[in-house]
Amino acid sequence: MKPAGAVLGCAGLLFLAAPAEAVVTVVGAGMAHDCFAAAKAGIDPRGAIAVCDMALAEETLGPHARAGTYINRAVMKSALGRIGDAMADYNSGLKIDPELGDGYVDRGAALIMLKRYDEAMADINKGIALGQTYDHVGYYNRGVAEFYLGRIAESYFDFRKALEIAPDFQPAHEQLKNFVVTRRTVPAGQGGEAP
Repeated sequence: MKPAGAVLGCAGLLFLAAPAEAVVTVVGAGMAHDCFAAAKAGIDPRGAIAVCDMALAEETLGPHARAGTYINRAVMKSALGRIGDAMADYNSGLKIDPELGDGYVDRGAALIMLKRYDEAMADINKGIALGQTYDHVGYYNRGVAEFYLGRIAESYFDFRKALEIAPDFQPAHEQLKNFVVTRRTVPAGQGGEAP
């Protein structure tokens, strides 16, 4: 008998992983920063969207701040289930600043909600490659998309990577409870080389 290593499986039939969203940091004083702070806090998305609207309409913003404000407003629209509106904002923000890794990861989260998992993977991978403010969110969201694509082992390892980066990240802790990792042996001649 030869040790085969770990075997990974999902513990339950009901795996309801929701993607997480990051925000784009906007520094300074003003409504764009207030929009960022509200998106980061995740409190009162309707009121915060109004602040973002005013920032976009009334403030003179540089490209990064304008793109970030669109992304932050999209995060709050997603929280309210307004995914179509959120997608328009993600697209606007990324058109202004196509190097904004957080925007791709967050748009990937919206694509997961739309059950467009292959597109979500492409955006999340691009966001991870570009770099993000909250790396653990990218790996977590990729784990969610991978799970729904049937890539169970990859999903598990991305949830673990999210926890390696942010050990207190509760969503990843919760998702890892859905996996069972066992060790088994494989008889010689099956599943690998002979001993």
